[in-house]
Parts: sequence; C-alpha cells; structure tokens
Amino acid sequence: MASSCCWLPPILIVFGISGASMLATIEEYRWVMMIVTFGFLGTAFYFTYRPRKGQVAQEDCCTPTISGGRRRFNMMTMNKIMLWGVTAMAVVFLFFPQIVTAMLTPDAGEFTTEMNRTTLSIEGMTCPG
Repeated sequence: MASSCCWLPPILIVFGISGASMLATIEEYRWVMMIVTFGFLGTAFYFTYRPRKGQVAQEDCCTPTISGGRRRFNMMTMNKIMLWGVTAMAVVFLFFPQIVTAMLTPDAGEFTTEMNRTTLSIEGMTCPG
C-alpha cells in the first residue's frame, strides 16, 4: 500500500477506470504505511525465528529426518520461505517509484543544444513516477 499511489493508477487505467489520480492522496500516508509494513515484517520474523520454550535445538530429536540424516521439508520451512518472499516483494514495492523514475527518465546524454526544453510545474504532485 505504501507505493500504491504510483502503481495503482496505471493498473486502473488499463482496466478503463478513470479518476485514478485521486489515489495520489494515498502518497501522503506512505511513511505511515511503510512503518506499519516493517512493523508487521519484524513481528513475523520474531515469531518465525524465536527459540521455542522447552524445545531442544532444531537439529536434535524434535526435527523429523529422512534416512541419511537429511531434514524433511516441513511447514516451518515453508513459512520461512514465504516470509522471505513477502519481504522481498515489500522491498521491491517500496522502491517502485524510484525504479519507475529510473526507467522512464532519459539519460542526460540524450539531450542536445538544438532541443527545446519545457518544464511544467504541477502543484501537489510529489510522486517521482
């Protein structure tokens, strides 16, 4: 949600929904949503990787193993994989406005002295994308 001010309007436009620019008001709350997101991720990492009370280390008797000493793929392993995947997605979406700006902004070497340059100032537009 923290970067929805930048990615949601183009998606809505693709589906023919007009007035998507109203979603730019969400950008005002970007920092709050980022803090909440990282708070949830931090809590998820804490509950996923904290040591369990009264349990021996994971490598000992409590971890199911397959013959040959390999650990079996269990639900906790799946939880860890999903947590890291969600964290990676959150970081990608967090930097989405900067990624779009870098992709859409032409290099400085593409401008020549023969070109005319016009700069438009738009009030209230803070999203770099």
